[in-house]
Amino acid sequence: MGEMSLKIRLAHDFLCPWCWISVSQVRTLTQEFDIEVEWEGFELFPEALEWPEDAGPAPVENPDKPKTPSRLGLAYAAENMDAPKAVRPEHMRTHNALQAVEYAKTEGDPFPFIERLYSAYWEKGLEINQLEVLKLLAQGLIHDVEAMLGAVANRQFADRIVGFDDDAYAAGVYNVPTFFIAGERYAEQPTRTLRTAIRNAITPTHV
Repeated sequence: MGEMSLKIRLAHDFLCPWCWISVSQVRTLTQEFDIEVEWEGFELFPEALEWPEDAGPAPVENPDKPKTPSRLGLAYAAENMDAPKAVRPEHMRTHNALQAVEYAKTEGDPFPFIERLYSAYWEKGLEINQLEVLKLLAQGLIHDVEAMLGAVANRQFADRIVGFDDDAYAAGVYNVPTFFIAGERYAEQPTRTLRTAIRNAITPTHV
């Protein structure tokens, strides 16, 4: 019998730009390694959590000061990606979209649907939590679209979605994305770090 593929859990939410980056990371890593990625919904802003207040205008900086990259900017640069320029909906919850992914799992590999949802939000600015948008995006990928919509509307998979803050923290997730690789957690890490972790998990070093 052949060796079993390495199973990796990935805590994510569609709102997170680092999770948008993780889609590209998963695409790359699954081409390089025999791994199975289990996408798990961790909702950054569940209904019980209020949206953060507006931080107000950014402080005025000396115009002579050269710009420095942000942490997110460095993350995009590390993956050779450009930041999406689409105008995205404000204060969008993601519970329905995360439930739709859970339904997709019942039909097979959910990754093509996950890719389409992330792209729709980050590159096209679609409000992917709306049922009519989910219906549109499910076409050609989900076999029984009406069953998916019914499951989402009836909150059939609500118990599989973990909310921030307390429940997520109790599950060991403080940031999304968090990759669980061979018992270790890797939060908001570049592909290089993830690649090393996977390689070590597949071929552990012995002292």
